Amino acid sequence: MKPNYLHSLCLLILLCVFASCASTKHIAYFQNISNNVRDSAGAVTASSVTPTIEPDDILMINVNGANPAAAAVFNQSANSYNSPSYTGASTTTEDLYGRAAQYTLGYLVDKNGNINFPLLGRLNLQGMTLIQAQDTLQSRLLPYLKDPLANIRFLNYKITVLGEVEHPGTFTIPNQQVTLLQALGMAGDMTIFGKRMNVLVIREKNGKREIGRINMNDSQSLFTSPFYYLQQNDVVYVQPSRSKLWNMDQTATRNISIIASVLSALAVVATVFKL
Repeated sequence: MKPNYLHSLCLLILLCVFASCASTKHIAYFQNISNNVRDSAGAVTASSVTPTIEPDDILMINVNGANPAAAAVFNQSANSYNSPSYTGASTTTEDLYGRAAQYTLGYLVDKNGNINFPLLGRLNLQGMTLIQAQDTLQSRLLPYLKDPLANIRFLNYKITVLGEVEHPGTFTIPNQQVTLLQALGMAGDMTIFGKRMNVLVIREKNGKREIGRINMNDSQSLFTSPFYYLQQNDVVYVQPSRSKLWNMDQTATRNISIIASVLSALAVVATVFKL
């Protein structure tokens, strides 16, 4: 009876250890992608969405013209905008003040979609793309400047990645276009405990909240999802998998493995010597 008891106990512990390990099947991305990587003629992918200017956006606006001195009056005094980067949320006081100064230099779009621009007064830019806003501004500048050229960019175009990723945080996007894969890459990718079959994207648009669920293991589901291309202020949340419960304490897991090995050795000894 003793050998049977030891064998059963060892088997139970080993099953617990194996259950605590994340399966490769649940970790790998794009599992159903074709082996013929060139066979993509029939592939359908989501379309990127051109961002539009909305209330609470902060815009960088730089004006140039044939006469730089005349154009200078339309530019803010400290006309040296720091380009946002793919780095995560600021953690130091210097970084926080730096971002605050950067946003102070920008033009805040009010709740009615207006900005207050030098000499021109209020300009309504809500719903316009950056190119449309540039064309509008250049038309308004014609009475003041010869060959006006306006450059407009978002200063606060950002997304947030939370949950089971290596480096959660808020990330500023310099080119105003980012995919879900790129966002996860900026956050250091998902940990092995991230639930790849149910990644959430939370989106606020026109006062309404939309939630998308994406299966990262399914390439078709991923690349055709309207949430594949992220939009401004999107929040990506990676849920923890069940295996996380078994791996909260690495020391405990290691101890279980050691105990299982010892019990296996005891079972062998018991069998050999018929204890």
